[in-house]
Amino acid sequence: MVCSKDEGSSEAPRSGPGRQPVVHARTGENERVGTHSIIWDMGGTLIDTYPSVDRTLASVVTGRGYAVTQAEVARMTRRAIASAMDELAQRFDIPHEEFDAAYSALKRSWASTPPPLMAGAREVIAHVRSVGGLNIVVTNRDRASASALLAATGLAIDDLVCPGDGFPRKPDPGMYRAVLERNGLDPGDCLAVGDRAIDAVASEQVGIRCVILETPGIPVAGDGDRITELGALIPALAQKPSR
Repeated sequence: MVCSKDEGSSEAPRSGPGRQPVVHARTGENERVGTHSIIWDMGGTLIDTYPSVDRTLASVVTGRGYAVTQAEVARMTRRAIASAMDELAQRFDIPHEEFDAAYSALKRSWASTPPPLMAGAREVIAHVRSVGGLNIVVTNRDRASASALLAATGLAIDDLVCPGDGFPRKPDPGMYRAVLERNGLDPGDCLAVGDRAIDAVASEQVGIRCVILETPGIPVAGDGDRITELGALIPALAQKPSR
């Protein structure tokens, strides 16, 4: 189910009834009701990349004889992978290049052995397509890595935008604004789905409501609706007309 942040609370509820993340309803004969298109984040939202990233960065530390848990690394990477590498390098006095090399090797390995999809990803993508919506990815990942992941997982995506296309990284809203313009989309007819506060900050600046996919045990700052599984999105999306 979709959970909404309680007013005046510093923590978003993890369960319990909440409002559906429906942001726009079109009316009129033969028109569908509900959100039609989804603008997805990639890692941690569509594709379960973080566990392998966390293991890889932790292995650099433990390989040097230091102790760090994967849970500690996970809390760092959910803010940003780059800042996690910075923090680990400084904390353990390990050359940053070792983390860069390990992460680069992991990304290369994904071309042949990709990380798994998040549960429900294919089903939600198929539903969006079935009602005439678009599935678009907006990611801070470099285009080569993002394209390789999409190819390896076989996800049917209609558009992909990365910082390498000439846009600032999230939380700047530029990539979201670009996909709206070039696909002729009304922000009220779209839903952004991500796993970090920067996804909500960026998308909501251009009028797109955002739902955050939470990882159990990993707190995410910010307001907005929360889900713990992607399948919870389907009731909020446009439905096929009944015959």
